[in-house]
Amino acid sequence: MTDIAGIGKDLAEKIATMVSTRKLPMLEQLLTEVPQSVLAILRVPGLGPKKAAVLFGELKITTLDQLRAACEAGTVRGLKGFGEKTEQTILAGLDIASRAEERTYWAIANQIVKTLMKHMKSERSVRQIEMAGSFRRRQDTVGDLDLLVESDDSHAVMNRFGEFPDVETVLARGDTKMAVRLGNNLQIDLRVVPAESFGAALQYFTGSKDHNIALRGLAKQKGLKVNEW
Repeated sequence: MTDIAGIGKDLAEKIATMVSTRKLPMLEQLLTEVPQSVLAILRVPGLGPKKAAVLFGELKITTLDQLRAACEAGTVRGLKGFGEKTEQTILAGLDIASRAEERTYWAIANQIVKTLMKHMKSERSVRQIEMAGSFRRRQDTVGDLDLLVESDDSHAVMNRFGEFPDVETVLARGDTKMAVRLGNNLQIDLRVVPAESFGAALQYFTGSKDHNIALRGLAKQKGLKVNEW
């Protein structure tokens, strides 16, 4: 493995340990030092591992409630690498983080999907449109919604998507993907792909994660490559 760029002796040994034992002593040691609840802090928009580590190391913050209290008390802004603006950004993102694991019953999501599909199909550049993800798999509940569109005009499709009446916030917008949050806090992710990629994208974004991992493994055995394109 050390012949591969970026993999040295130390990393190669850890990989070998993971493969042979399904465990990694270093990871298990870290998990004893850092409470699992600290990972919830990473759900706050704009807070990465480094800042989360500072919050835990300097203020012993392990929960979202503790983080909110520290921000409201003005103690976070005093940390190195933070400031008043960062503190306000954290406060603004705490509600999103606290609701990130909330799920919506499929039947309720279905009512939203019906309205959304009618809205999107009015855009002339939409050639094919399907829901993917856990909604398509008909799970009892969904964490978010995945919308897949075939079109040669992603700009027009995204503009129409942003005009959906229930959209409260546009979280991100790129060349082929866009994410919004509705007033009820449900997130919808849009992907726009060309005709030749629609089938692959529908399979890929429908998932599940374990299914996709297994499928990529089968493809690799045959010298093939599977992704959304």
